[in-house]
Amino acid sequence: MRKHRFTLWLVLAIAVIAIYSVFNFKLFTGFAREDKSVTVILETLNVRYDFWQAVNQGAEAAAKEIGLNLSVEGPLTEDDADTQIQILEAAIERRPQAIVIATLMDDRMPAVLAKARAAGIKLVVINQSPDMLPSPIVVSSNHLESGRLAGQTAIKETNGHPNIAIISDNANSVISEERVAGMRLVLAGYNESLKGPYYADNSEDRAYEIAKQLMMSDSSINTFITLNGSSSQGVAKALKEQNRIDAVSLIGFDSTSDEVQLLEAGIIKASIVQKPFNMGYLGVKTALNLIEGDNADPKIDIESSVITKENMYTTENQKLLFPFINSK
Repeated sequence: MRKHRFTLWLVLAIAVIAIYSVFNFKLFTGFAREDKSVTVILETLNVRYDFWQAVNQGAEAAAKEIGLNLSVEGPLTEDDADTQIQILEAAIERRPQAIVIATLMDDRMPAVLAKARAAGIKLVVINQSPDMLPSPIVVSSNHLESGRLAGQTAIKETNGHPNIAIISDNANSVISEERVAGMRLVLAGYNESLKGPYYADNSEDRAYEIAKQLMMSDSSINTFITLNGSSSQGVAKALKEQNRIDAVSLIGFDSTSDEVQLLEAGIIKASIVQKPFNMGYLGVKTALNLIEGDNADPKIDIESSVITKENMYTTENQKLLFPFINSK
């Protein structure tokens, strides 16, 4: 009887220790991090923008993995700086421990970010760096390197004889400026064969007119490099209309649903594709590091990929082109 009673007490003691250990593990890992709060502010939360939806998805994946409180916000359009600043001001009032933001270009933005920093809120900027000192931690695609990739692809597509016209979104885009700088580094030996950038102001119709006029005035152009989706669509329309799809290489950036269709049809010969999921994921992970007092690199670069009709069906590239389908 005494032996059975001892065994019973031993089993109970082991059970109590096990429960206590599990509770303390939760207490010092999961539960502790649930007290951490991060607000992510994107350029837009509009579901029509695949890029920003993928960034959102990456941020949510990181928050779920870590176990922290996450709020994701943004304007309905990519050019609504007024609303983004209002969202940022409201977030500062709520005092999350960190803000991860993809800043729209606006002269007021550095002062509002400085206000967040003065309130003790950790700052991580994604996609592009704002003009402020000291600079916050930046998690972004390496746009200079993306431009180099585009230039190298143009040389390859034309067998070393590129005659290129660059069509950009607008003159105020820091990202496009860095991409063009990267192209110029690679194409330094082809300066006489490099035209532009021409600015389409985010207008497909404007890009179409620019491409049509350039092809009419200079038949030697054998490559268009377009720096955003609307420019790619406008140039593609001009190439189809003038039956120049085989004669002229179109190299684009990013992977909107329209661009993917053009890539699949062979109209876009190559697209330089960012990794927005990684940007959102690393943005939130970096924010947690700052909250917990860990060091973080001042600039975290995310590489881009060159996707063509020939390699677009690989598993890795399918994840980049169709992140939502592959996440299900």
